[in-house]
Amino acid sequence: MSHKNEDIIKETTMSFTASLVSSLASPSLVQLQDLPHSFSLGNKVVKLTTVARSRRQLSVACTPAANDVVLETAPTSASEVVSSFYAAINSHDLSSVTDLIAQDCVYEDLVFSSPFVGRTAILDFFGKFIGSTSTDLQFVIDDISKEDSSAVGVSWHLEWKGKNFPFSKGCSFYRLEVIDGKRQIVYGRDCVEPAIKPGETVLAAIKGVTWLLQKFPQLADQF
Repeated sequence: MSHKNEDIIKETTMSFTASLVSSLASPSLVQLQDLPHSFSLGNKVVKLTTVARSRRQLSVACTPAANDVVLETAPTSASEVVSSFYAAINSHDLSSVTDLIAQDCVYEDLVFSSPFVGRTAILDFFGKFIGSTSTDLQFVIDDISKEDSSAVGVSWHLEWKGKNFPFSKGCSFYRLEVIDGKRQIVYGRDCVEPAIKPGETVLAAIKGVTWLLQKFPQLADQF
């Protein structure tokens, strides 16, 4: 056989093989009744029954069994949600914060006398924060807990153009829940380094308040 004839047979074989694979993978494209009873591949003959059997085997292999486990995409981890929260604040991307906060979230910043309740109030607060700063001021996460799926602790500080910002160390706690398939922050609390550091004076103040409560326990109802 000449090399030219061998090349023609090879090209025909490759063309048929590609068509056959397409037929087996997409049964709706080529019907069995439209195919001839047999095919010649070089010096071999492939019968239609072999093709039909191969198609059935392919169909069975592609169909999940009744007891197969269907894997679902797990919600983003708690630490990733919190890290994304800080990243969005740093980039002043308030729209990215929205889906990270639950509709009825409660957020406490201990600099303020009362917590921010609800997504709208929280976004309004961070909108004002973003409006009063520039992207030169960045939250830098020093440490973040990753073991718990529903609670995250973070220690952080602020930097201005890569340099430490004064009185900016803080720690935060977040509690998260999976809501409609998304892990969201349902509670947050920020505790920030005070600008005025009274030192041991705080111990004297605690001692004085404790003495008052022991003498007048009804004062506890005033706090």
